[in-house]
Amino acid sequence: MALVATVAALLAALGGALWLAARRFVGPSVRHGGGDSGLMHGKTVLITGANSGLGRATAAELLRLGARVIMGCRDRARAEEAAGQLRRELRQAGGPGPGSDAGEAGELVVRELDLASLRSEEPRLDVLINNAGIFHCPYMKTEDGFEMQFGVNHLGHFLLTNLLLGLLKSSAPSRIVVVSSKLYKYGDINFEDLNSEQSYNKSFCYSRSKLANILFTRELARRLEGTNVTVNVLHPGIVRTNLGRHIHIPLLVKPLFNLVLWAFFKTPVEGAQTSVYLASSPEVEGVSGKYFGDCKEEALLPKAMDESVARKLWDISEVMVGILK
Repeated sequence: MALVATVAALLAALGGALWLAARRFVGPSVRHGGGDSGLMHGKTVLITGANSGLGRATAAELLRLGARVIMGCRDRARAEEAAGQLRRELRQAGGPGPGSDAGEAGELVVRELDLASLRSEEPRLDVLINNAGIFHCPYMKTEDGFEMQFGVNHLGHFLLTNLLLGLLKSSAPSRIVVVSSKLYKYGDINFEDLNSEQSYNKSFCYSRSKLANILFTRELARRLEGTNVTVNVLHPGIVRTNLGRHIHIPLLVKPLFNLVLWAFFKTPVEGAQTSVYLASSPEVEGVSGKYFGDCKEEALLPKAMDESVARKLWDISEVMVGILK
């Protein structure tokens, strides 16, 4: 009986996956949030984590729209390899490669995240996309001693954004886009143990870092009122990327898991649409401090709108990253 039940469950899952897969092929096409080629001409966009997954797909779409895209990286070799692949793919798709004068494609640049160099080399920055992230990793710390998920997903982008605010303000109107996750709903900000030294749960800590992304966005929007710099946060949905590389899937389950992954999860191109929309669309010009999914504004839970928690998190983050001593 157990074997029959298992087979039935597998067949049901397979049927559901195939049904949803069929819907993918007959359903609506991917929405290009920014619209026509050339919309982003003259605009410089910095994307963190642009060498793979959502960041790479976002870079490709913004290049198609004519932007000058900077791949912000820590590993220059990996970023250069990804940039070369992107240039080849754009040429193979029938358009001019990035940096070409023959058409509408934008320019692709690789930059190490050296802020002193970045500020001196770049005369303007129109869009900053805080995309890089880490998910469900074992307990480990960044070079600066922060728990890895909170350090990379929140503190790293908090510091980067603050250091680039002067350039963004001088380039206004400009935009900041923050990539969060629906999993923020399962997180809480524990000010007594932000570095998870008392206890560590990799799922909870990821959710906490994504809740921090939203609180940071809302507090930053308040501080940027009147500057003509906007900041919004989004969730991309469940996307097929290498973000889940730390999750162990038993060998026997992998074939079914891969089928579900293919049928139910978004492609990176689909997942990147809201990032592209917030970075480029005239529809959100002047909109700030909002939370988006599938290119539409969505409601937040009360804990993600708590202004006192957002301000306290900002103040503590400033001390943690060394902005304030």
